[in-house]
Amino acid sequence: MKKLLSLLLILVLALSLVACGGKKEEDGGEEKKSMKLAVVYTALGDFWDMCGIGGTQRVEELKKEYPDWTVELELTGPSEAGVTGQIQLLENLISLQYDGILVAASDAEGLTPTINAAADAGIIMFTMDTDCPDSKRLAFVGTHNEKFGRRLAEFAIQRHDEYGTEAKFIVLHGAVAQLGMIQRLKGITDVVTENASKGAVLLDYQSPQDFSQGQATVEAMMLSNPDWNTTLCTHAGGSLVSAVYEENGWNDAATNPAHVSVLSDDTAQVINAVKDGFATCTEVQKQAQWAYNGVDLMFKKIALGQDPPSDFVETATFYVTLDNVYDDDMYPTRQ
Repeated sequence: MKKLLSLLLILVLALSLVACGGKKEEDGGEEKKSMKLAVVYTALGDFWDMCGIGGTQRVEELKKEYPDWTVELELTGPSEAGVTGQIQLLENLISLQYDGILVAASDAEGLTPTINAAADAGIIMFTMDTDCPDSKRLAFVGTHNEKFGRRLAEFAIQRHDEYGTEAKFIVLHGAVAQLGMIQRLKGITDVVTENASKGAVLLDYQSPQDFSQGQATVEAMMLSNPDWNTTLCTHAGGSLVSAVYEENGWNDAATNPAHVSVLSDDTAQVINAVKDGFATCTEVQKQAQWAYNGVDLMFKKIALGQDPPSDFVETATFYVTLDNVYDDDMYPTRQ
């Protein structure tokens, strides 16, 4: 009977470890549980560096909140944006037996099979920035991208309303394969349609194949549509738009309704464009919160068995103009 009870106790302890997830390790004679988490960007760059700040911050907090756990965090991304590089990174993380992965999908359709493979291997999967809704990810953490597109266009419409002018849009668009970019463009077109009676019109939108072609793409749209007066940018390439404005001396964007420029995100170049007057506004996401929330969700699922509160954990956006661009409270993590 004693032998049977001992066996049952061993079985209960083993099942408890499985239920908690993660792995066990020895630390100074004390047994600690551990997990390996990864945050995978669309590409390396300063926009994503700020995302990593949030993930790192949450890991440091978890160390204090759960001293019996060791959390290792990998922040990575391909050197150039593209689904091929992301697939290779995910496959490597699968082979290294990571416990949880948060990924910003360059291509929703293209990355879904790899996300599913990771989930089938027992890895907890989340997406951020742009979603893979048909995959086996547990939840999407990020911006409501259709709302984001709407807010880009709404700011410009409001500016033209103030000056009694009609908004004639051209749009520098992000990667066409990214679901988030598709959703943002829909938000823009919806606002234009809703304001058609006031003369709003979308003249053209282009998605350059290569980032270096962006400035030439903007200039080509301007030449092809001489009635344009407003430029929107749906992604972090807004520095290319502001470069065109700078070349043409349109540095009165805060008061000149003839050249309204509404950009996206808060890279150093875009923020400087607002400061210098070559951008009227930029709509900023809280990308630090994506990794902060994603790390939190992965940890709680693996360590505590807690499911995410919903399949979409939304983070808000805000406008940066000359009125608040020097507000240091917004930097560096935009928490």
